Amino acid sequence: MVLQRLTGRVVVVSLHRPQAHNAYNSQMVRELGEVVAYAETTATIDVVILTGSGEKTFCAGADLHEAFVDGASALRNARGGYNPLQFMPRRKVWIAALNGNAFGGGLELALQCDLLVAEKNVRLALPETRHSLLPVGGGVSQLTRLLPAAVVKEMILAGTSLEAARAAELGLINRLTDRESLLEVALELANRIARNAPLAVQACNALINQGLYGDRSTLEAQIAHELKQVQQSDDFLESARAFSEKREPLWKGK
Repeated sequence: MVLQRLTGRVVVVSLHRPQAHNAYNSQMVRELGEVVAYAETTATIDVVILTGSGEKTFCAGADLHEAFVDGASALRNARGGYNPLQFMPRRKVWIAALNGNAFGGGLELALQCDLLVAEKNVRLALPETRHSLLPVGGGVSQLTRLLPAAVVKEMILAGTSLEAARAAELGLINRLTDRESLLEVALELANRIARNAPLAVQACNALINQGLYGDRSTLEAQIAHELKQVQQSDDFLESARAFSEKREPLWKGK
């Protein structure tokens, strides 16, 4: 189950299966896919914060009972595949607020977010090889771009966990905080983003992701396209008016 609440132009989404360490099953995957679709089509939402229920685990990954005992087809056929943030097109900004450990598919879910805020005692791990599985939900493709190869190989081949403080030193985590301040810190970061022009933020986010994970040969063309779209928007004209009138702009996302 996924729980939601709105805070201004930010929606906070909680993975809510505490009895299973927030491991995602086919129902949760479908609900997360619905959240992605809702956020993308709602002009009043600029940022999504994804966190977990409870105090120990952000997400333990896929529900192995469902995958192994009930068969993987239910998870695989749920909307968005195993990881709804991996395959569904997104332009809105997502922040993972790691309230606890992120293991396996849980870490991959966090990696699909654009920014990470973590409680300082959190551990990150990819233990898939213990179960004859591969971390193909973003573990290999993203970590190899974001962390040194030696760190990634030890995490994946040996299953060694990475402490949050070390992950922050390596640039994987944006903010470290204590448990009590986690959502406050995540919301502060989200609101800083939400104060900016939403179309420009979305365009820049898409371009950064294209540079990191996409075809770099098409990046210049994508930059030109995004720039044209932003400069033709109502928000671009509103920015000019607000500047001349010495006031804060009123963004509409149009």
